[in-house]
Amino acid sequence: MNLKRRLIDIGLVFGIIILVGGLGYWLIEGWSWVDAIYMSIITVTTVGFGEIHPLSPVGRLFTTVLIVLGVAGITYAFSALTNYVIAGELGGILERRRMARRVNSMREHYIVCGFGRVGHQVCVEMKREGQPLVVVDANPPSVERAESQGYPVVVGDAGDDQILQEAGIGRARGLVAAVDSDAANLMVVLSARALNPDLYIVARANLQDTEAKMLRAGADRVISPYSLGGRRMALMLVHPDVVDFLDVVMHDETLELLLEDLTVGQGCTLDQCSIGEARIRKVTGANILGLKRKEGGIVISPEASTVLHPGDVLIALGTRGQLETLASLVSAPPSPSHGISRKRATA
Repeated sequence: MNLKRRLIDIGLVFGIIILVGGLGYWLIEGWSWVDAIYMSIITVTTVGFGEIHPLSPVGRLFTTVLIVLGVAGITYAFSALTNYVIAGELGGILERRRMARRVNSMREHYIVCGFGRVGHQVCVEMKREGQPLVVVDANPPSVERAESQGYPVVVGDAGDDQILQEAGIGRARGLVAAVDSDAANLMVVLSARALNPDLYIVARANLQDTEAKMLRAGADRVISPYSLGGRRMALMLVHPDVVDFLDVVMHDETLELLLEDLTVGQGCTLDQCSIGEARIRKVTGANILGLKRKEGGIVISPEASTVLHPGDVLIALGTRGQLETLASLVSAPPSPSHGISRKRATA
């Protein structure tokens, strides 16, 4: 039961006792309603002002009963409020401890700073992808909403180093700065980069001028919801079928095809091997749509002669099984079972 409901119940109890007392004095002693209600109030509250008129024996007996009811009402109010405070404080302490243990046990997770409209959507997508995450927010309604949806929450300013450490930033894989204020997001990026130099950071920027500052502060990517939304709306007008296709590929959980980015590891099967030699399409069934070089260049539909190097990122399309097979090629050491030779191409 919340505090508002408890206060309403306490008010009803005292209101009924006072009305009953006033009615009793009016009927028994024949007093006016003003005198009867006043006598009832000072009797119920046991303030000890004395009788405003001499009481008859029946009136004294009624007053005794009214005093007992008043004391009982005060006792009920005190115990109800005390139980609420103690239970609330104890429950809050236990919940904070449970949440801290849950966050401390997380590794390779993501931190979402800000649970507004953008941050909430980020959490929905991350949850759909099955990725562990922690929400950081200081706004009570946002915290309550995040907790009600089952997300682990660290309450506090996301720009505070201590709060980020409580969120496990040293063990985290990535961070999203999605607070409504550009200044707040900039502070989050600065703090996060200082605490974890290897962290992958995506920041929200409302103003175009802020994007460059976010990048200089240490963000790996900066997203403007307004420019991104405008670009998408324009594409829907000009190329609606393309947008629909991408939505199906990226978001339809019933579709077997998935898009994945896979990093070529040092000494893996595909290290220093060309795409043609690797016969990726034949061996795995996955299609290579693009290639991002470690140096930063992006190659669309790379040719068969394209040689892969450690740190290159393959953008692949395929079923979950096909992508898992491809993942084993870019991470596992060379194995003859894959049927790939680096010395000569296999027809």
